[in-house]
Amino acid sequence: MNVLGLLPVVGQPRFAKRIAMMREQGAEVRCLAFDRPYHKGRPPDCALEVLGRIPHGRYLFRLRVFLRSIGVIRRRIKDTDVVYAFGLDMLLLGWLASLFLNKPLVLEIGDIRAVQTAGGLKGRLFRGLDKWLVRRADLVVFTAEDFCRRYYRDWLGLHLNHRVIENKIDFPVTATAPKPLADGDTLVIGYFGVLRCEWSVRALAALADAYPDRLRIKVAGFSLLPAALLEDLDRRANVTVQGPYCSPRDLPALYGDVDMIWASYAPIAADDWNLRWARTNRFYEACAFSRPLVTRQGSNDGKWVAEYDIGLTLDAVESDQVVTRFKEVSPAVLRRWQENMRALPSSVFACTDEASSLHEAMRELVSQGRDHRP
Repeated sequence: MNVLGLLPVVGQPRFAKRIAMMREQGAEVRCLAFDRPYHKGRPPDCALEVLGRIPHGRYLFRLRVFLRSIGVIRRRIKDTDVVYAFGLDMLLLGWLASLFLNKPLVLEIGDIRAVQTAGGLKGRLFRGLDKWLVRRADLVVFTAEDFCRRYYRDWLGLHLNHRVIENKIDFPVTATAPKPLADGDTLVIGYFGVLRCEWSVRALAALADAYPDRLRIKVAGFSLLPAALLEDLDRRANVTVQGPYCSPRDLPALYGDVDMIWASYAPIAADDWNLRWARTNRFYEACAFSRPLVTRQGSNDGKWVAEYDIGLTLDAVESDQVVTRFKEVSPAVLRRWQENMRALPSSVFACTDEASSLHEAMRELVSQGRDHRP
C-alpha cells in the first residue's frame, strides 16, 4: 500500500509517529509538507517534499501557497493508494487535488479549534463547512475519543467511519526510576514540549520565588511565548530554560532529571472545549516515565490524573494559589503518586494494536474503492 501524507508543518512529533506506524505495517509512505517556523522535534522518517514556506499569520499569502501546490499534490496522488491528511486544511487540499482520481482520503484530527465551537454567525458558518468537509474523508482518525463523541457526533450529528489513536508513546522506555524524596530534598518540576501558556510561566515563576531552596524548575521545548517572559523566568537561580529538543531521543534525559511534570493550563474558559476534550503528549510521556503530573481541573488530563491519583490537579486562578497548593506535595504524597504511576497498565500510555488497526482500515478502503459522497 502506497500512502501520501499531507502535512501542514514539518517536525510535529504526532505526524512522525503516525507515519512510523504505517511504515512498520509495511506501507510505503512519502509526504508533502509545508515549512513553517514551528517545532521540529521529530521529522517524519520517509521521503519528504516541501511545497512551500508559510510564515505565521499572513493568511492571504498562505492561501496563495496552498493554491499553487494543488498541481504538485495531484501529480503525486496519481501514484498513490491512499491520501492521509493531517488536519482539515490538508483534507481540503487533498480533496481538491484528487477530484475524479478515485483515491481514498483519510483525515487525522488532533485538535478542535476555537472557531469550530464559537458562538454566533462565524461559528455556525464554520461548523457548516466542517460538517461538509469532514464527510469528504473515508476514514477519520481522532487523537481523543471526545473529539469524535462530543463534537462530531453530539454537536454536528455525524456518525463517521473512524478510529481513535491517542497520543501514546510508540517507543521503548529506558528511564531513570523516580527517586524517593526525603524531607529537605529539592523537588524538580519539568515543563516540556511546545511552550505556549503564559499563565503557566507566571505560576512557575511564583513557585520558584516561593521555594528557592526546596524547588527547581527545568523548562525545555519550542517556545511560542514572548521572549521576555521566558528570559525573566530564566533569571532565577533555581530555573533552567533550554531550547527545543528531539523526541523521542532526548526524552529519557529530560524526564530522568525531574520529579514532576507541569501539564497545567490557565483556568479553562467555559467555551474552551478543546482543553476539556484533548489528551496531551505530556500525559502519556509522564506516565511512561513514572513522573507525577500537575494538571488543570476540568481538563481531560486532569480527569485521569485525579482518577488514577497520579498527581496534583489545580483549580487555582492566581499564582499565589498555586504556591499554596504546592504545600500539599510532601515526600509521602509524591511517593504515593509514583507508586500509582508504576502500577498503571502500559496500555494507558503505550500503543498496543493501533498500528495494525489503522493499517487494516486503510487496506479495506483500498480494496473496496472510494465511496463517492455527496
